[in-house]
Amino acid sequence: MNKKELNDLKKNFSDKCGFFTFNQVLSAFVDSDKNVICKRHNLLGVMPSEEQELIVETLRKGLSGTLGKNLVEYRFPDSEYLEDGAQNVLYKSLKSKFLDEAENDNFLRNITDNIEYTSTFVVFAAHCTYTMFRRDKNDEQSEENSDYNFILTVFCPVELGEDILIFDEIDNNICLIPKKNRNISRVPSDGFLFPVLTGGDPDINSVICYSSKPKEPNKSIVEKVLGCETSFTAIGEKAVFGKVLSDIVGDDLDYTVITQVNEKIAEEIKEHRFDEKPTAIDDIKLKNILTDVGVSEEKLEKVQKVFNNTTGGKPLTATNLVNTKTVIALPEITVNISKDATDKVRTSLVGGRRCLVIDIDDPNVVINGLPTTIDIPVAGEKTEDIKEKPDNEDDYEL
Repeated sequence: MNKKELNDLKKNFSDKCGFFTFNQVLSAFVDSDKNVICKRHNLLGVMPSEEQELIVETLRKGLSGTLGKNLVEYRFPDSEYLEDGAQNVLYKSLKSKFLDEAENDNFLRNITDNIEYTSTFVVFAAHCTYTMFRRDKNDEQSEENSDYNFILTVFCPVELGEDILIFDEIDNNICLIPKKNRNISRVPSDGFLFPVLTGGDPDINSVICYSSKPKEPNKSIVEKVLGCETSFTAIGEKAVFGKVLSDIVGDDLDYTVITQVNEKIAEEIKEHRFDEKPTAIDDIKLKNILTDVGVSEEKLEKVQKVFNNTTGGKPLTATNLVNTKTVIALPEITVNISKDATDKVRTSLVGGRRCLVIDIDDPNVVINGLPTTIDIPVAGEKTEDIKEKPDNEDDYEL
C-alpha cells in the first residue's frame, strides 16, 4: 500500500463523503484472562449518534501515523493460508461481513488465543466499503469505479474509573461518588487493516499493522494473531543502521562522517518526499552516500556484505534512520546540536588536550534559562593555540 492510497483512505474515512460505507461493527470486551465477556455486532447507522462518532473516531486512529513507523505492512507466510491460519480467518470474516456468528467467534478466538495484553481491552472491528473511482490518462476521475471492502480492527485498553467528589444540590453537600465504570480508551494501542491496497486493487496476501508506540509494538499481534514475521521496529532499524555503519567505516567513523551521512539521508527523504512508497536505504544507496562523504574504497567494498548480513537484505526506512539533531554524549556532558549547526562543532586540540570546539558567532547565550555572555579574548591577549586534529591522529577521536 503506498502513501497516496493510504492518504486517500484516511481523507475519505467517513460515511459523509458519499462513497464510504460503514457496514457491520463487531465489538467485544475481553477481560484480563482473555475471556470474551460480551460481544455484539450492529450496523453503525442504527447506533446512537454520539456512540457512532466515538467509534468512528477510534477506528480512524487505527490508520494514523506514517507508513514505515506507526503503520507497517506484512505479507502472510504460506502457513497462514491453511484452514486455521490467520489469513484464512480474516478472509472468511471479510466475506461474512461480520454477519455470521460462528465466523465472528472464530475471528475473536484467533485474537484471544494468541494476543499478549497486560489488562482488559475492547476490540472494535468494522467491515467497510470504499468506492474508488478510476483516473484516466489526464488524471481526471472517470466513470469506472470499484468497491474496496476491508476490515479495520483496533484494540483499546480499558481502565477502571476513579472515585470523584461532587456537589449534591439536593442535600447541599459535597459527597463521594464511587466510579465503578470501566473506561474504554478512545486511543487504540494497536490495530490492523485487511486486505491492503496494491496498485489500486485489494491484496488479500498482505495486512497493515498499526501501533501507537512504534518503538514498542505488540509483537504478539503481528507474530501470533496474524502469523507474520516481525520486521525491525523504528528504533530497531536505527540500532541496526548504527551497527552497519560501525562495521563498515570502523575507526574512521568520526563526527564528520556521522553528521554528513545523516545530512545525506535527510536529503534523500526530501528529494523523494512525493514518492508513493516511503524512502528506503538499501546497500546501493548506502554505498553512494558513503562514497559522497569520502569513505575509502577499501571500506566501500564491504558495504553489500555487511548490509545484507546485518539486515537480512531488507532495506531500511529512511525516516527511521535520520536524526533531527546531533547528540554528543560524554559521561558528564551532553551536547545537543540542531541539524543546521553541525558545521559549527569540530574536534580539536587545545593545549594538547582533545576538545570539542563550538563556533560562537554571537557572544550572547542563555544558560539555565538566564541570558548571559561568553567573554571573547580581545586582540593582543595571550590565548592557548587551538590546533585542528591532525589527519594521522586517530586517537583524537571522541
